[in-house]
Amino acid sequence: MLTQEATFVMPTSEGLDRLRQIADPLADDAVAQYFGEAETVDPGSLFGQLARHTSLPPEEQVPAIRDFLSTAAQPPAFLDEAKLERGQDFFNLWASHHFSAMYLSSLPSAYAAAKGVQVLHLTARLRTDTERRLNETAQFLMDVSAPGSFAPGGVAIDRILHIRLMHAAVRWLIANDPTIEHTEDAKPPRERSDTFVWSDSWGLPANQEDLAGTLLTFTVAVYDVFDRSGVDYTTEQIEDHLHLWRVIAHHLGIHHEITPRTRPQSADLRDLIWRRQHAPSAAGVAMTTALLDQAHEHVPHEAWPLIPAAFRYFLGDEIADMIEIPPSNRTVELLEPLARLTRFTTQGKQSHEAHQWFSEHFGRWMLNAVLAHMRGGDRPSFAIPTHLAAELAPELGDQDRRAD
Repeated sequence: MLTQEATFVMPTSEGLDRLRQIADPLADDAVAQYFGEAETVDPGSLFGQLARHTSLPPEEQVPAIRDFLSTAAQPPAFLDEAKLERGQDFFNLWASHHFSAMYLSSLPSAYAAAKGVQVLHLTARLRTDTERRLNETAQFLMDVSAPGSFAPGGVAIDRILHIRLMHAAVRWLIANDPTIEHTEDAKPPRERSDTFVWSDSWGLPANQEDLAGTLLTFTVAVYDVFDRSGVDYTTEQIEDHLHLWRVIAHHLGIHHEITPRTRPQSADLRDLIWRRQHAPSAAGVAMTTALLDQAHEHVPHEAWPLIPAAFRYFLGDEIADMIEIPPSNRTVELLEPLARLTRFTTQGKQSHEAHQWFSEHFGRWMLNAVLAHMRGGDRPSFAIPTHLAAELAPELGDQDRRAD
């Protein structure tokens, strides 16, 4: 039975300050109990053990992890299965455009959040594997949008809860890794350093504000890219897609009252968080440089000048300058005509059932093929960050492939 959906409450800046001190007690307690009972204190071994443990049958899991997975898997009271399925359909209809938006806006927008990006930078420092991280993100989006993925036996909730445990494990690592210097008050470093720092003034790693901000990069930031690139859609489709992400947010442990239901709410919260968190940082520049290097490796040489221009076109110069995107060039003049062409070719596409069916199914098939090619046939596991696990627990890779 459906109940009234939790009310969205637009937070104040002071309220977001408080949310930076709140992470995910349910997942954090489970991870702390599990790690606390381990015989080793080596971070790599602990991460590997947790990843293997979550793939065990429930009867073989320790109570802390089993109880967490059981509790966190419960659907929210506001779940509307029809809206969720339509939200998945919207993603699949425009899957290639979603991935373009992810690359050109969602990820670099997150990198511009000077405090939140420190988590990504700290966990990526051991082995920089940008393509692998992108594949993980892309595969996650494919999993949660697959038809039937939230039904019993589907992959969506399992994937989301693995991400949630990953967040908790990373928080534990940052708190316990002796190579990370902790300080009470510091600004995110503007210059690169061999010393890795976490300041209490940044809040908890992967806190509620940062999680909500990341959620918005995969919703309202994507819609803004659609507008600029000419993709045709309806208000109802946006609301359905937001409902899908509200369900994802529920399973990720994000507070219901700060997950928007409408695009205007999403835009207002996004603007507030970005005003508070966007600033230059060495970590943001490093992550963006790796993203650009990855594009440089795969984009044909003749088309490369268009890439920095496209980043700036969708991000805006203010954000692009923070993360040191190269200046635009004459190729930016091509983007408006391309947007007009997209608008012409997508107009009314969702009203033609045959065209829509073909787009949804062919788009997913094509993107799955691309992802499989880029990762050499290895399906990424979401138990822990693979770029971290491979360095700390090399034996984990083979086990993950067997589990998946």
